[in-house]
Amino acid sequence: MALQPYLRPDLILILEGVPSRDDLFTRLAAAVDAMIPALRGDALVQRLIARERQMPTSTPEGVAFPHALASEISKTHVAAALLRPGVDFGVAHHPRSDLIFCMFGPTSDPWDHVRLLARLARIVRAEPARARLRGAANPMELYELLLAEDASTG
Repeated sequence: MALQPYLRPDLILILEGVPSRDDLFTRLAAAVDAMIPALRGDALVQRLIARERQMPTSTPEGVAFPHALASEISKTHVAAALLRPGVDFGVAHHPRSDLIFCMFGPTSDPWDHVRLLARLARIVRAEPARARLRGAANPMELYELLLAEDASTG
């Protein structure tokens, strides 16, 4: 599964000074809001928060994969963000997350969602890849780095 069909330059963000996880979710939901007309704004944020209550999506490497499935969503959307500094996802033994891959997908295709999560995890599993992504100076550079990492990951 290639990541490129799910990435769009306008859904790649570099965010400074995000105060909390929930504020991050609000910003990510706003980025995809127009693409999911049947489920917007606060409803998207509430889906992300509900999913985090089940199990936090942060990792010990400072990466987080918040995601939500909903029947109102017709196509999977990925918003990627680099945060400066990272935000706390509420897991005591995890650092603040600064690389975020947020997915919104349809309940009708949960396996596509799972494959996408696995692909993103493979892309960021190596420290050199995370370091390159964290070094992005702007959203377009982060977008291009994500595509390059995807192309080089088996």
